[in-house]
Amino acid sequence: MNKRARLPQVWSWLEGRLQYVQQVSHTEWSAECLECGGQPHESGEWPDRMRIFADEKPLIWCRRCGMIRFPDQAPGYTPPSPEELERWRREREQAELDRKRSAERALEHLRQDRVWLRYHEHLNDYGRKWWEGRGISPKLQDWWRLGWRPDWIIAVEGKDYLTDSATIPLFDKGWQALNVKHRLVAPPPSIGKYRYELAGQPQPAFIANPENDLAGDVIVVEGEIKAMVVWATLRDVDARVVGLPGTHPSGDVISRLSEAERVTLIMDPGAQRAAWAIVKQLGRKRCRVLIPPVKVDDGILAADLTREDVLAMLRSAVPC
Repeated sequence: MNKRARLPQVWSWLEGRLQYVQQVSHTEWSAECLECGGQPHESGEWPDRMRIFADEKPLIWCRRCGMIRFPDQAPGYTPPSPEELERWRREREQAELDRKRSAERALEHLRQDRVWLRYHEHLNDYGRKWWEGRGISPKLQDWWRLGWRPDWIIAVEGKDYLTDSATIPLFDKGWQALNVKHRLVAPPPSIGKYRYELAGQPQPAFIANPENDLAGDVIVVEGEIKAMVVWATLRDVDARVVGLPGTHPSGDVISRLSEAERVTLIMDPGAQRAAWAIVKQLGRKRCRVLIPPVKVDDGILAADLTREDVLAMLRSAVPC
């Protein structure tokens, strides 16, 4: 779990209004936005869309909604002139452009190096049995190029922890790699189970069959492994099944699902509020929601459900 950083005196009025404050540098902090919010990612990473600057011209800026504010409460503070503000805006836009270019170069390197195949080659007997225990057959392990990273040392609060990692390549249509997601097998209790190979990238959804588009009926499941189990049980290569990276999918993921005519949304128990937020973004008329009493993959495996059982379960999804 990240430790919330303290803000400098000039921004003391923000104390108590923000939950996810992290220090980025000597004069910069990040947090969720005062206007458009932000939630922790499934990987455990805190939201960082709002940047808080405490240099010679302190201000806060959200790179998602564009909100800008100044520390008007600070005694003796003089707001910047329009010329200074415009110069600052250009500098920030250039910094954001540089960040995007760096992310694009990292993604290109991942694709050229085909990192996910190296992890797939490391999928030893122990790793394959772990995946089988999650309901994924060896054949499907090869189909999705699932992998294994043994003996990963993770530093948490000054201490090193050793854990294996099960790897999930994330592909867009046509098997175009977008990232690799790590599911830590034995993480310390203070951190999340998930990490991404490339930080700073949009968090993509898992598409069970990247050879298909996402038109027609699409089944959207909270979680990549749950989506794998649903797709495997349906035994239909044409089934459109998508695994969300968490309960708060990005705008990119919502946009990717916009071509679907009908969406059946399967969420974990207790996720009614998150489901409603997703439905509002996708459109109520085309959405059906299913929240089973147990996580869908646990239920399928525990009860040894068949294709017909899962189809019946999907038909029980209710309109919003």
